[in-house]
Amino acid sequence: MVFGELRNVLRSTRVRILVAILLATTLAMTLVGVATYTLGRQQTLATIDDRLAHSAELIDFMVVGSGDTADAPASSDEAVDAVLRRWIFADDETAIGLHADGSTVAPSAPSAFRLDDDRTLMDTVTAEAAGSVVTGEATGERTVRYAIIPVQVTGDPEVGHVVIATDVHAALAGSRGVLAVEIVVAVICLLLLGLVGWQLAGGLLHPIRLLRDAAARITESDLDERIPVVGRDDVSELTDTVNGMLDRLDDAFTSQRQLLDDVGHELKTPITIVRGHLELLDPADPVEVAATRDLALDELDRMSSLVADITELSTAGLASTLDRESVDIAALTATVRDKAAAISPGHTWLLGGLAELTADVDEGRLAQAWLQLADNAAKYSPAGSTILISSRFEEDDDQALVLSVSDEGPGVPEALRERIFDRFTRVSSGRGVAGSGLGLSIVQAIAAAHGGWAEMEDTVGTGSVFSIKLPLAVAEEDADEDDLAIEGAASALDLDPDETAAIPRNAMAQAIALREAQDAAARAITEQERAQPESVTPVREDDFPDLVDSSASRAPRGDDT
Repeated sequence: MVFGELRNVLRSTRVRILVAILLATTLAMTLVGVATYTLGRQQTLATIDDRLAHSAELIDFMVVGSGDTADAPASSDEAVDAVLRRWIFADDETAIGLHADGSTVAPSAPSAFRLDDDRTLMDTVTAEAAGSVVTGEATGERTVRYAIIPVQVTGDPEVGHVVIATDVHAALAGSRGVLAVEIVVAVICLLLLGLVGWQLAGGLLHPIRLLRDAAARITESDLDERIPVVGRDDVSELTDTVNGMLDRLDDAFTSQRQLLDDVGHELKTPITIVRGHLELLDPADPVEVAATRDLALDELDRMSSLVADITELSTAGLASTLDRESVDIAALTATVRDKAAAISPGHTWLLGGLAELTADVDEGRLAQAWLQLADNAAKYSPAGSTILISSRFEEDDDQALVLSVSDEGPGVPEALRERIFDRFTRVSSGRGVAGSGLGLSIVQAIAAAHGGWAEMEDTVGTGSVFSIKLPLAVAEEDADEDDLAIEGAASALDLDPDETAAIPRNAMAQAIALREAQDAAARAITEQERAQPESVTPVREDDFPDLVDSSASRAPRGDDT
């Protein structure tokens, strides 16, 4: 158990971050230490070589200068002895004399070590003795850098030698001391860095740990917990994103639970009705059997309609299911009015304002939602009343396309206005009311898929106005195309460019649109006179299979909100 917890700790992100920092720092400090020590060693060896060269010059001066004195040595061996008697050694230095016959002379002054105690060094030095100064490095029991200086007195053919040697290990004691200090400082720095890095990594990963703990505690039945946002960095942005995801999940699960509760409630009634009639059915009575059969079929139709509406609602709000294309909104408005007239011939359907523009929308889905509002208005409004289908473009701060249906019904009670677009919300809940209570929910879902919304104006007693609002963005290329269209239309209308130059662009566009609308109205009147004046084009149910409920034309009507 303990080993398992330790293994989990060692595998944690906090430990991996800390290990990466320490490894990188250790590598950097190692490179710096090696470079410093190498540079110090090279400088020390260069100093030793300079000192050996100076010693050779000094010995040569001593031998040549002594020839003018009264006590000048008579032979080279005596000169070697004189040099060793007068030589003063450094702390890491020694010397030895070599006579011409190969015998050695020990120095008189104390030295750091004796060359003649190490036979390997002596053999190397003896073998390299020559008539000129020889320098090098030899290794025996210790490593030395040496200089072999020949000594010869004028008049003596024999040559002696003086060997000056420096212990490399002792000479590098200072560099090793610096390296040891660097190692101690590096270890201390790594410990401090480890403590700081541990705390820093823990602080940075703290929101992630909270996120992990919250995710472990959150279940489908408890999505209320949120992670506190601390700071303004990438981790805090991640926390915001996760909190937003939790909000969406909470809304989705709440909506799902509410939908299941509502569906269960709606299905319970027809099931209870069918079961009750079947339990009381007298199989011997043909009339009762036929009545019970008709009732069961009617209730099954209601359940099938409910299931179809639920399926429609589940896909209507998905933007990915939209088949967007450029649609003439004015033509779509007229089409919806014509189709709505076939829904309820007992009402007067009028065409209101027209939005003279094109929009990138799903024409089928948008017509479906619009006709649903029209069907809902027909259920509310008394027979013979007027229902207005219109569209307009709002040019305020948030430019939007508004598709509306106005009726002369009793309006929506104040208690239901805030939830009129919720699922299964119905103004009239009596038996025989057509619809499942999902119509306005589907309208809201289709509007949301287009990036808009559905709304209702509070007009109790004077009718209701239900609208679909779709925000529209005017691109620069669209504005350029509008400019070209205005210029072309102005030319077609034979307007003087000098006279139109001072007219504002909006006024010009409105004037041209008005002229085009008038021409279109004149053409429509001419075509209507040629056809049957009072005829209404019928709409087949399979044109919009999900839009028109054949039961909508039956009386009495109720609110399918």
